[in-house]
Amino acid sequence: MSTSTERPLIKIIIGSVRPVRVGDQLAAALAPVLAEASGSKVEIIDLAELALPMLDEPLMPAMGNCQKPHTIAWSKMVKESDAVVFLTPQYNGGYPAALKNAVDYLYHEWSSKPSLIVSYGGHGGSQSGAQLRSVLEFVGLDLVADNVELTLPRDSYGADWRLTDAGPIIASHGTEIRAAAEALGARLRSKAEESVAAGA
Repeated sequence: MSTSTERPLIKIIIGSVRPVRVGDQLAAALAPVLAEASGSKVEIIDLAELALPMLDEPLMPAMGNCQKPHTIAWSKMVKESDAVVFLTPQYNGGYPAALKNAVDYLYHEWSSKPSLIVSYGGHGGSQSGAQLRSVLEFVGLDLVADNVELTLPRDSYGADWRLTDAGPIIASHGTEIRAAAEALGARLRSKAEESVAAGA
C-alpha cells in the first residue's frame, strides 16, 4: 500500500483474457478519468499478461500460505494497491472464468479493500456485474458505490472487433464514472486519516 505522503494507488483489473477483446482499450480510457476524479494514481493489471493457471495452490487461500510463484506475484500486486477496480465484460449472462479464478487465488488480500465494479457489454453487462458483486462482497471487499455499466453500441466496433475509439464510450458514462471514482477517493482519504489517527 502507498504511504501517507503518497497519492493512493488504484489498480484496474482487466477481467477478459480473450485474444480479441476490448477491455484493455476501455481500461486505458478509464484510467485517467479515475485518477482525476479520485485524486489517485492508477495502474492497470492485465489478467491476460498475468496468465494465471486454473487455481493450483495446494492449500486454501484463506490459510495464507501461497506457494506458487505466480500466486505470490499476484498477491503482491493486490497487496500494494490501496483500491481495485474490476473491469468485466458479460459472457452468457455472467463474468469471465478467468476473473473468477483470479479472485479465488486470494483471500486475505481482498479484506476491506475499497473497490468498484465496472461492467460492459451491449446492454451494460448488468448481469455479470451483479454476479461479481455477490462474490466480491462474500470475500470481504469494500464496494464503495453502485456498479458502473458501460453500454457498447454495435457501431463502436471496427472490422477487427476492436473498438474504433474507447474514449467516447467512457465520456458517455462520465457522470456515473466520476461519481463512483469520487466515492472511492473519499473512502481512501478516510482510511488514510484513520491510519494516521491510529498511529498518533
